[in-house]
Amino acid sequence: MVSSKKRQFFLLFILGIFSLFLACLSTNYDYDLFARLIVGERFIEQGILPFKDFLSYTPTHPWYDHEWGSGVVFYFILKHIGAVGLLLFQALMMFLTTFFVIKTQKLQKHAYPTSLIFMSIFLVLFLRLNSELVRCQLFSFLFFSIFLYILEGTRKGKYKNLIWILLPIVILWNNLHGGVVAGIGLIFMYMIGAILEKKSWKKYFLAGTASGLLLIINPYGVKYLNFLFSATTKQRKYVVEWWPFFAPRHILYYIYPSVFAAFGFISTFLKKKKLDITKTIILAVTLYMGLAHVKLLSLSIISTAALCYNDIVCVFIKLKKWLKKIEKSLYLAIIILALLIPLFSPLAPRADSNKFPLYEIEFLKINNIKGNIVVPFGYGSYTSYKLYPDNLIYMDGRYEEVYNDEEFETLRAYELVEKNWQDIINKYPTDILMPRKRNDIYSVLKQDPNWVLIFDGKNCGIFVKKGKEKFSYFEPEYNIDYYRKTMFKHGDFTND
Repeated sequence: MVSSKKRQFFLLFILGIFSLFLACLSTNYDYDLFARLIVGERFIEQGILPFKDFLSYTPTHPWYDHEWGSGVVFYFILKHIGAVGLLLFQALMMFLTTFFVIKTQKLQKHAYPTSLIFMSIFLVLFLRLNSELVRCQLFSFLFFSIFLYILEGTRKGKYKNLIWILLPIVILWNNLHGGVVAGIGLIFMYMIGAILEKKSWKKYFLAGTASGLLLIINPYGVKYLNFLFSATTKQRKYVVEWWPFFAPRHILYYIYPSVFAAFGFISTFLKKKKLDITKTIILAVTLYMGLAHVKLLSLSIISTAALCYNDIVCVFIKLKKWLKKIEKSLYLAIIILALLIPLFSPLAPRADSNKFPLYEIEFLKINNIKGNIVVPFGYGSYTSYKLYPDNLIYMDGRYEEVYNDEEFETLRAYELVEKNWQDIINKYPTDILMPRKRNDIYSVLKQDPNWVLIFDGKNCGIFVKKGKEKFSYFEPEYNIDYYRKTMFKHGDFTND
């Protein structure tokens, strides 16, 4: 007979392999990764943390970078391990989040043995919600799972003083990602649950209050708190990942994680004689947050997987024999999948010409076309990484960290060709326009006598002012292997 500890270790090993395989399925990097790398490089190589923007030519406010620590981690990994390190980081964060979900499952009364089927479904859904490599919120999802484990253990009476370890975690989390507010919110959810259940609640109040006070430990001091509050409550109606689940473009893509979270919530009410108030509060709040903003659905599926496992198993208990057979086959299937990992070229950097303007940026670089450039919102980070200091951008995905709402509205009006779309040219010293070809502004500019199309790329057209065009230009390299090799070669950030 194999001991339960050995079975558990083998299960975790298989889940680790599966996490790595799923990370290999990530097709590309997040748009904002390159802005994070810029910050990380300046901090590690020069000991400088930017407090004002140096990448754009538009009016900005003080730079409150709530993800500065993530940039340091990402650049350190890239520098010392290479692009494969970023993929391994993604896999590790997925696995560790899964690990603490399992730890929380085991805190439940009469906990069922961990199911490979269930945890594999959780990982697949997690990847669907976080398909781009190395996004900063991966830190928030991991720390949220750790908070859930520690707070649930405290509630169950398993740990007396472990709750205080949350305080140093808050400091770390606060300097890696602004999602720390979710962790503090979770503490107060447990406090409210304890009050309603007429149990001891003071330790949650003290831990939550102390955590809130510790938010001032950051490079920006007390001023950061005002920014964090405004960023947390900001209405990002034009940023699609902050749209609700019921937005038409979201329903089909996010249906599976949403159904998983909703089913978990419903399962807690089946065959229950007594309502678990604390658990219900957590599930209801995280489900609401996830449906209101799909970016937060990960918090909901983490809570569901950790707190509703027993309830969900009870629903399918009659299928126990069939599920055991499937689970045995799943072990073998994941091992076979592990053998396929080399086919995904895990050692090579990702380079997707459908997502990033690889050819367009290369065209600007090899033809030495300098000046202030307007690119689509998502392309700004990559453009800066490649072309700074020769080209300053209008704005990028740093959004509320750096830019004013007025500049975002001006960019939106330009891309949608609203009546004031020329404000982006008239109000700011603009030299180059690089609109997406699928946007109406591309067709408008082709008809505008004041602008000349000098390159018709795969994703974007490149326009310069009439009279600034040259007689001929060099064509960019079109071999995708070239871009895999040069994906992380960039401009000079040391002369500003």
